[in-house]
Amino acid sequence: MNRFLLLFILNFVAVYEANACSCVGFSLQEQFCHSDFVIKVKVEDVAKMNQSSILIYQVNILETYKATDEAKSALQLKLLTTNPILGMCGLELQRDQVAVVGGKIINGQPNIGICYLHIRNSGEIEAQETNLRENFVKSCVSA
Repeated sequence: MNRFLLLFILNFVAVYEANACSCVGFSLQEQFCHSDFVIKVKVEDVAKMNQSSILIYQVNILETYKATDEAKSALQLKLLTTNPILGMCGLELQRDQVAVVGGKIINGQPNIGICYLHIRNSGEIEAQETNLRENFVKSCVSA
């Protein structure tokens, strides 16, 4: 019985690890350059999309550091989507939180996640302001 319990626990751990999100550790500059948009937001509300576990953040956009034409259009609704938090690379934000997030436009929707640029610490946001406004964009190479 103990052996069965141990095998069950090990199997559960293996499944959990297989479903976990993994990203290569890119620098902030690389994440900036690969993003369709990079914005500073204040989270106004959080909701869950019907019949899925995708979260939708209603945000107030405080500053736009970078946005493609498609991103500018998609960001007008001031809604950001993210995958489920556990195991699907979703980015967890709280109401009234200020954060800098970057992401991609997927099916016409701005999508954020832990594999995209994100800064949630106010001290780090302040420390990176010059890079976000000036330095990173100069270093991005257009394809």
